Amino acid sequence: MSSGKTDIENLVLQVGTNQMELVDFRIFQVDKSNPDKILEGIYGVNVAKVIEIIKLPEITPVPNANPFQDGVINLRGIVIPIINLARWMRVTEPPGITSTQVIVTEFSNIRLGFLVHQSVQIRRVSWKSIVPINLPSTAGHKDSSVVGTIKLTDGPDAGRVLLILDFETIVEEMGLYSRQEHDLESMQKAPPTGKVVLVVDDSAVARNMLSKALDKDGYKVLLGRNGEEGLTVLSQIWKKNPDDLAAIISDVEMPVMDGYSFVKKIKEHPEWKNIPIIMNSSMSGTENVRKGRELGIDEYVVKFEPQKFLEALNAALAKHQAKMAEPKTS
Repeated sequence: MSSGKTDIENLVLQVGTNQMELVDFRIFQVDKSNPDKILEGIYGVNVAKVIEIIKLPEITPVPNANPFQDGVINLRGIVIPIINLARWMRVTEPPGITSTQVIVTEFSNIRLGFLVHQSVQIRRVSWKSIVPINLPSTAGHKDSSVVGTIKLTDGPDAGRVLLILDFETIVEEMGLYSRQEHDLESMQKAPPTGKVVLVVDDSAVARNMLSKALDKDGYKVLLGRNGEEGLTVLSQIWKKNPDDLAAIISDVEMPVMDGYSFVKKIKEHPEWKNIPIIMNSSMSGTENVRKGRELGIDEYVVKFEPQKFLEALNAALAKHQAKMAEPKTS
């Protein structure tokens, strides 16, 4: 596939279509049950997180780095850590097959390069075709590092399964969220508000951090792993007592139903359209913010700064209260 930055940037989807583009890349490994056999794993990462795909440049080793970090590269004056995905996945690479391409990403305001054996193509898929995966762990990691699967339906890979990796798990394992976790622990706990915040996110890492922040701010938390689950939980809250709900926090990337489609459904509902909504996503591009604003969200926050997140929540709630206090015009 083309590895130019322009090709990546030109891929823009209409908001609310519940579609996404994935960079399809491959990791090869030796079959544990048959050392003479080579297995090809098919994986994907959202194009919105990808800056560019480059040939492997010279890598500078870093002392005392994580075991799955090969070192750093200098890309046009920016130092980028390089993660060996095969090593992070704990797979045995076949002799003679080396990683030659780097997928350069940016999410949570962090730039990382992921070393892969091959990038093949860009696939456009529906979030509805992505099946969430429920695993206690994957490849020995403490949380499932696979957030969804897609059964491929065309081309030479028809019938095979593509796995979407949770790159936020990698960031956490590298210790890049350690400062945020320290900030959470040092925050003073506020008195209970008696209110509920609905958090919808497919990443276990994000759900855990958001729950901690909201608990510190005195909120009860209800969780959903995708937009479809979020709508179900929202309906349950509304039937029980709609006044309990303070706000909704939604990720953008989620299987089954993405954040944009989730928000669109809420804004089209006559009883839900005024609920304060904060999008909390690892994707920091202006296009992502524009899409959210176009749908009518109150705030867009990049994961994960606990204080900034709570400030955005409180700003959204204050704006909502002011709007509700305005005199009704006939």
